[in-house]
Amino acid sequence: MHIKGGTSDAHRVGLGIELEAATLEAAVASARSMPPAGWLDLNVSPQLLLDVPLVAGILRRELRPWPARFVLELAEHAPIEDYAALRGAIDAHGPGVDLAVDDAGAGFASLRHILELRPRFVKLDIGLVSGVDRDPARQAMIAGMVHFAAETDCVLVGEGVESEAERRALRRLRVPLGQGYLFGRPGAAEDLVRDGRHARG
Repeated sequence: MHIKGGTSDAHRVGLGIELEAATLEAAVASARSMPPAGWLDLNVSPQLLLDVPLVAGILRRELRPWPARFVLELAEHAPIEDYAALRGAIDAHGPGVDLAVDDAGAGFASLRHILELRPRFVKLDIGLVSGVDRDPARQAMIAGMVHFAAETDCVLVGEGVESEAERRALRRLRVPLGQGYLFGRPGAAEDLVRDGRHARG
């Protein structure tokens, strides 16, 4: 399950951390109905990540058998001043809390984030994924990312998958995970659980 929300306006008026923290608390609480398998993916800013006690309090306060893993996700546009401090903040949470870098391939910042932070998950930007089934250049770029992922022990996620042809192309390129409208639309956690049960039934 992936929680995403915009807080740029709040950051501009000095309330970004407060809004992010409230959003994280609501997201984690909403996951109570989710099944034990899987993880909860939460968008966060570097500023919030550096406040280890605050983030740990939100995650631990709601811990229960699910989720087995939290994934804290940085977007490409997020400025980072101290990579070592940010990596240390992630490591401080211990097992069960991983890092993802969003929008890989969208700009230089995301590539530097990947090199400096060594995230567990790297999310390929929709600009690479869209039309990958008919574009050898996109396929070659993603093939290079697949090699990088194998060498650095990270997991690639294709973003914005909207067609079966794109899904098949990513599978051929050995991208193991995907997200996008082909797999489902955004919705409340309760609705996702209900729909999933109906699909299995």
